[in-house]
Amino acid sequence: MRYSTLTRTVPVLFALSLLLPVFANYDINRDRTAEIRWVRDIGLDRAPAGKSRGLVVVIVEPRLLRGVSATSDPAPSDLLAALRQYAVDLSRENWAVRAVAMQVYDGPIHQDGRTLLAMREYLRAVRRAAPDLAGVVIVGDFPEGYLVRQYNWRQQGPTVLHDGQPNREDFGGKEVCRLRSRAEVVGARFDLPLADLDGHWEAIYHQAPEDVPSIVAVYPDRVLPKGLSSESETLPGGPTKHYELGSDRFEDFFFVNDGKFEIKKLPDGGIDLKLLDARKNDEVGPADLERPNAMSVPQILVSRINAKHAAIVPRHDIHGVKGEGLLDARGIPQTVTFADAKSTPRGQDVWEFDPRFEQRLLIEFFSRDHRYRLGAFRRDMKPASIQYGLWSFMDDFRASRPEWKGFTDKAYDLQGDDATLAGCVDWLKRPAILRGISAHSDPWGSALKESPVKPLEAACGGQVWAWRKVDNKLVPTLGDWGKLDFPVLRTIYENKILPDTANLFLHSGCEITSPEAAANQPYNAPGYAHWQGAECLMFYCKGLALVGRSKGFYDFPNGFAKVFGEGRTFGDAWRYYFQIESSEPDIEKVGGGIGRKRAYWWNLLGDWTLTLNAAEGRHW
Repeated sequence: MRYSTLTRTVPVLFALSLLLPVFANYDINRDRTAEIRWVRDIGLDRAPAGKSRGLVVVIVEPRLLRGVSATSDPAPSDLLAALRQYAVDLSRENWAVRAVAMQVYDGPIHQDGRTLLAMREYLRAVRRAAPDLAGVVIVGDFPEGYLVRQYNWRQQGPTVLHDGQPNREDFGGKEVCRLRSRAEVVGARFDLPLADLDGHWEAIYHQAPEDVPSIVAVYPDRVLPKGLSSESETLPGGPTKHYELGSDRFEDFFFVNDGKFEIKKLPDGGIDLKLLDARKNDEVGPADLERPNAMSVPQILVSRINAKHAAIVPRHDIHGVKGEGLLDARGIPQTVTFADAKSTPRGQDVWEFDPRFEQRLLIEFFSRDHRYRLGAFRRDMKPASIQYGLWSFMDDFRASRPEWKGFTDKAYDLQGDDATLAGCVDWLKRPAILRGISAHSDPWGSALKESPVKPLEAACGGQVWAWRKVDNKLVPTLGDWGKLDFPVLRTIYENKILPDTANLFLHSGCEITSPEAAANQPYNAPGYAHWQGAECLMFYCKGLALVGRSKGFYDFPNGFAKVFGEGRTFGDAWRYYFQIESSEPDIEKVGGGIGRKRAYWWNLLGDWTLTLNAAEGRHW
């Protein structure tokens, strides 16, 4: 058993060491499948250098500590040295550090949420032993939560029932009052159960596939008063002959059901719709139920540093008609010709995971993190914002720090038609610390104004590190493109065109942190999070942390820039949005009932412990 020998930390660290056997073969639901196989000390525990700011737990995937080598034998991991320096850096900033390796379930059963709940139990046990637990940093590939929410949404507008069916109703194209209750995914990547240790997340977890009922009920003779929207009680339900029932199937999900309803069939063929308590808030713990807007709020901070989805390389088993591979003898992408178009793979299918590249990306990350804390990038203390189709973050950034108030360099504030993809690449080349990206997005990247192929490829360094299918060929080209996604980001990385800097991102694009295939595949499936947009941006563009959204919505985290600008941690700035939203008694000011819990679908990647003080070489 290894732990810090400093006297003042021995009792807590000893208590935490006693937890190790408790979580050996830990089976949270007693189904004979252990969610946590084991937890082991990795010898990196540190005491704070001065007055403690709290405990940071670092959970590491054991596979990463074994390292990789040219043979199949395990080799010592260079990552361990990087993690040791990380623990020293946290200690220097007055954090206590507990670092463990955790082996969790990685089999074929789709039970990511259940494994997440087991990890939550470990953190709850840590908090009982160390009440000053501030947060956790998760390094490696671990299961993630999947959040579904249902809500009784009052609306008024053109409505069609039973579209495409013989009993189709369109109400003459008139705007009509309707009640819509349908479950939807609001967090394809969802870590709040790990952060809210007092909530009832275990009560709302569903593992098996389940059909969740939905309804649209129309009341043609009613009108919603102007100024009242989703929370209006003027449409409480009741009898109607105009309705459509349905269902949506989900599996391995947390279900926040704020749209409970009951239906009674009537003799005339209609229904009597009864809306149940929309604010029962099954997931919310007792203390958070007392908030003006009852919703779960994080007690601790949680972020993930996972390079696995970005750590992909050109496949070695793809060859053209002349035996040529994707890379030439120099290791540079080349055109590959196939027998016909049918046998030509798509450009997104020519990549495979490489554990050596994963280690490289992680070591680069922690090296950058260390240098950031030493003040190596203090010269880059500028804000930067790019927006296309949404809004600019620059006003919020300027207001967050006195020295940024008069910052007016337009090259750092690209808006509208100036926010071309090539312009964004040049924007990334300009050193800055805090970067805001505001553009319509999806799980793979962000939509900017298209750039012609030659200027775009020139901006990215000339040599393209991606392929596009053109008839029976795979051609290294970006094409006429307007998407900041894997092909562009990987080309930027391989050509080494960015300066020696570090970036912290605030990203308001829809679903930018969402992993592909999360709806029906476990976290360890080959296609999970392929070309994941936020992670590629982080690891290819010298990122250290990123806050983004895993749902399509219209909000951004109010107060984020203010809190981070004041010198608090990146994680504190993320949590502040929950505090603002939960403190607002006027539901219309937090997006109405449909948006009442919108903070839930924001995620934190990278290192939540970072501050702007550290960027300037100033420690706590």
